Amino acid sequence: MNKFKKPENVWVWSNRLTKTWHRHKRQSGINMDEVLTSDRGDLQRTTKAFCVGQAKSGTASLYSLLARCYRAAHEPERAQTLEMILRQSRGEVDAQSFRAYLMERDRRLNLEYDIAWANQFIIDHLLTVFGEAKFIVLIRDPYTWMQSMVGHLISRQIPPDVSSFLNWWFKPEQYPHTRHDRILEAQGIYSITALVNAWNQHIKTCTQLIPPERCLVLKTHELNRSHQQIADFLQIPLKSLDTDRGHINQGTWTDRLDSLVNTNYLSEVVNSMCADSMTRYFPNVSNAEDAYKLWNRNCIL
Repeated sequence: MNKFKKPENVWVWSNRLTKTWHRHKRQSGINMDEVLTSDRGDLQRTTKAFCVGQAKSGTASLYSLLARCYRAAHEPERAQTLEMILRQSRGEVDAQSFRAYLMERDRRLNLEYDIAWANQFIIDHLLTVFGEAKFIVLIRDPYTWMQSMVGHLISRQIPPDVSSFLNWWFKPEQYPHTRHDRILEAQGIYSITALVNAWNQHIKTCTQLIPPERCLVLKTHELNRSHQQIADFLQIPLKSLDTDRGHINQGTWTDRLDSLVNTNYLSEVVNSMCADSMTRYFPNVSNAEDAYKLWNRNCIL
């Protein structure tokens, strides 16, 4: 008996992916085959790559850069992947079965670029199954990331598959609320320490597991200035990237996190829990105001 369930909508998903890719080709108004062959000389499959960016770190924007010319997907079979992660955590699925699912999914979807925040939780499997794949790590500063996450949880309806995954992800039993973030608790939002821990674990996992030669780390606020880096890393023509799309999947929450939680407390938690990561990636960010300046605006969506 198979230890993993095939998604019921296999044909629907694969057919939708194919139609979406061909629609991008038609709507772009350019000859994709010429774009792809002009610098590579053929249409052989590109190097497979996975984005392991944190949620709300620009994964949708990265997908939009690649989707016009390549077989890319944003959060493919997310519900099935999250379910597999939870089942493995309960001992119901072993590593071999999980990797068998990933191989079967890869044969079926035939993606060049798999872009999903859930990938951060299965990096060890991806490294083992796809020995030559590359990885793009999207890192957003913790202050604007928390604001975006809190705003998303407050203002949007969370899909059932994600909702059932959140407690495993943020571990509220290990990171309870304090007197400083009771407003978040009252709104059913995780504590600041839970959010900061999730942010830091993402960075630690990615940087510790992925070999440097297979990894490209990009900061979210610099994504629009990183097109050449992406093209060079993936070994694809720069002009094959859809650079006109810009920032997509923007948030709808118009408030600021510091209206709910004292800024001094935010800085205290970040500096105490993430000192190494902040020193390495955001040495000039010591508080929320510094983070906002990275984006040249007061409200980060």
